[in-house]
Amino acid sequence: MNDKFETLPIEKQNLILNAAYHVFSKNSYKNSPMNEIASMAHISKSLVFYYFHNKKELYCYLWNHCARFTIETLSEYHCYDMKDFFDVLDRGMQAKLKILRQYPDMGMFVVRTYYEKDPTVSEYIQNSYQTYLKEKADQTFSNLDPKQFIEGIDIKMMVQVCIGRVKVIYGI
Repeated sequence: MNDKFETLPIEKQNLILNAAYHVFSKNSYKNSPMNEIASMAHISKSLVFYYFHNKKELYCYLWNHCARFTIETLSEYHCYDMKDFFDVLDRGMQAKLKILRQYPDMGMFVVRTYYEKDPTVSEYIQNSYQTYLKEKADQTFSNLDPKQFIEGIDIKMMVQVCIGRVKVIYGI
């Protein structure tokens, strides 16, 4: 990535990021046209390539931006510090609403990206996901008070079952 992108006013950065999140959330990696991103961001396609040398660089930047922004927002809402599971859920929901207000297509981008099959980006995404997951998930689970759950329940397994149900609901 060209460092010039980071020097743009935040409003301009967000316009480009939101356009890219939108296009990549609606299409597979391969079928996401850069000219559509440029058009939505009200810039030329060549300027997109000036900031991000190729589609893969933009895609990976979005993924990492999403992870960093999510971690920052969840930290801002103290989600990683809570001991009560329902407080974590409540604050997590508040954080997600903030994220959705700023980046409306980020959530769908994450889902689509996580299941992306294109070998150009899929290995990078899966490796990166594991890194981010280890960074914060263990901290969250270790802070939870096990007394609030049925004795002997595997908290990590419970969360995985919940995630599995969400996948079924959304058909992913």
